[in-house]
Amino acid sequence: MATQLSILFFFLNLLIVNRPMASEFKQAYVPIKVGSRIILKQIERTPDAPIYVSVKLDSAGDKLVWTAVRLAEYYRVEQYVNDQWVMVNANVSATQYTMPATASGVYRVTACHKYGCAAAKQQNRVVSEPFSVKAFYSNRSQVDDFGLAEVSWQVSGAASVSITKMIQDRAAYHWDVVNPNYGTVKIHVSSMSRFKLTAYDFDGKSTSRVLSIATLPENPVQFGGVKGNFRQPLFLSGIDVIERSVLEHEDNLYFATHGGRLHRYSVTKQAGKIVDWQADWDIPLAGVINSAPVIEGNRLIFTISMRNGKGKICSALLADGIMQSCSEEKDSNVLASPVIISQAPSSNLSSVSKFFAESQTIQSGIYIFQRDGLIQVLDSNDLSIVLNEYRIGGVTAEFINTPSLIVDEVSERQQFIMQNSENEIFGVDVPTRTVPSTISNTMNQWFGSEQSQIQASSTNSQIQVLPVVWREKL
Repeated sequence: MATQLSILFFFLNLLIVNRPMASEFKQAYVPIKVGSRIILKQIERTPDAPIYVSVKLDSAGDKLVWTAVRLAEYYRVEQYVNDQWVMVNANVSATQYTMPATASGVYRVTACHKYGCAAAKQQNRVVSEPFSVKAFYSNRSQVDDFGLAEVSWQVSGAASVSITKMIQDRAAYHWDVVNPNYGTVKIHVSSMSRFKLTAYDFDGKSTSRVLSIATLPENPVQFGGVKGNFRQPLFLSGIDVIERSVLEHEDNLYFATHGGRLHRYSVTKQAGKIVDWQADWDIPLAGVINSAPVIEGNRLIFTISMRNGKGKICSALLADGIMQSCSEEKDSNVLASPVIISQAPSSNLSSVSKFFAESQTIQSGIYIFQRDGLIQVLDSNDLSIVLNEYRIGGVTAEFINTPSLIVDEVSERQQFIMQNSENEIFGVDVPTRTVPSTISNTMNQWFGSEQSQIQASSTNSQIQVLPVVWREKL
């Protein structure tokens, strides 16, 4: 009898009774046992909504891509026109759709099956940047003592991104839907594993990146290595150094590690010769330093890139590593080293000319080059103060490497030499500012010029464009 009830319950679970013909959906029922009887209860059964609905604007027709929904049989695409939602296509079987060229505005997608539709999902991503996998990396090449590691990514212009964990060339786990821009997953690794990131653009083309993470050896063996005659201050230290962050200054080494710390090592000398190196201090950071710090006076100034796609610039004392100040978080990674430009005295104008006439001088301060192409000039004494903001005109600029500063002492001209992701190098003059004449400054001090200060503040808050003076293809 129990077996018969189990079979009956199984078939009733699949039972679907049609609604009246006026309805476009079927009614779903679930069997419920009441005493010795089994009755059917009406239930609402709808699929989930898509997680991401991405739009890429295109003059030939905006392209929509959304994440697939399990159990969805088709999708509805709507457009917001004249303060109301208008149906564009009520039966789309794929997870992408190209709008007519005349369409523009806001869109939403609804997942449906024969029992009903989910709540509509309005677009939550508008993509305009070019398609590129900027980074796919792990916080460590080998798991920690708990067998854990983190895998992170940064992608631009993608419609969707997925990650697959592979063991012995077979897929062991799959993250179908991850953040298409950036993110981190924390995973447990019990054997040598490869992780494959696959990013798709809005035309369905894909690109992949692969990284490997190893487990801890059961019987770890530390090899002695080969100690040469050249300096090896970190020999067998076990420190995971970021090579691009190493700075040597007055027999001291400053460097960052992938674990998010900043270190200083100093030398021990006998009879004027280096005999050993020792750790002086190390400080924790909110992210990682991907480029060499710079030194100004008794301060170490460095940029920090964080895993949330943001960054900032900080300073610490050389002697003891005590943090002095940091800027506010920037909306983009800051991967390049800061460039310090100090105001040099100008010799082009005589004292009499300076007294009566305005002059041009370079914009001094601490220059930071953000990954999205924004250049900010910060006050050397207060990193929270942004003196000016610039962008490069006429080229696609994405600052990963630190620009080189070229100084012509004869003409007092200074120029940044930069490289972009399109294998171009180009030159940009260091921006200048107008210095009022001595007599103008004196008059302002005597009579006040609040309006001039307001206008200057307003000018500084605007992003200015720096023209490219020359460019060459590599």
